[in-house]
Amino acid sequence: MDIDIAGKLFPNITTLIVQLCSTGVMLFVFKKYLWAPVQAYFAKRADFIETQINEAKDMNEKAKKFMQESEQQARVSAREYHEIVERAKSDALKERDDIIVEARKEAASKIEQAQKEIEAEKVQAKTEMKEEIVDIAIEVATKIIQKEMNTKQNQELVEEFVEKVVN
Repeated sequence: MDIDIAGKLFPNITTLIVQLCSTGVMLFVFKKYLWAPVQAYFAKRADFIETQINEAKDMNEKAKKFMQESEQQARVSAREYHEIVERAKSDALKERDDIIVEARKEAASKIEQAQKEIEAEKVQAKTEMKEEIVDIAIEVATKIIQKEMNTKQNQELVEEFVEKVVN
């Protein structure tokens, strides 16, 4: 068995040259036809990503700005709400006080009117009582004059008169 170890250890020169030439041709073809389009694609992709990043930053800034404006507007709205509530409370208290004052005036007016009516009724009752007393006195005087002047009868007539006046 005769084995050529030296031939197996070292590569064949022709194979090596063919392989190097084919690799060179492949690199040339790759560089000529694929390198420029791939570079253009990567450049375009990088621009697209950069644009997306810039748009995201802009959107983030706008979102922060809108958030700040919204918070400020919410604070303003809350302040206005509290002012409206306070104004409504004060208006309600004022209205309540006005109603109370008006009710007191009306009550005082009705009390005064009732007192005037009571006074008028008292005056009328006194007048009617005086007229009744005068009528009774005239009636008693008429009876006394018509009857004889008897002390016992006079006493009875006076007692009867007093009884009528009292009752």
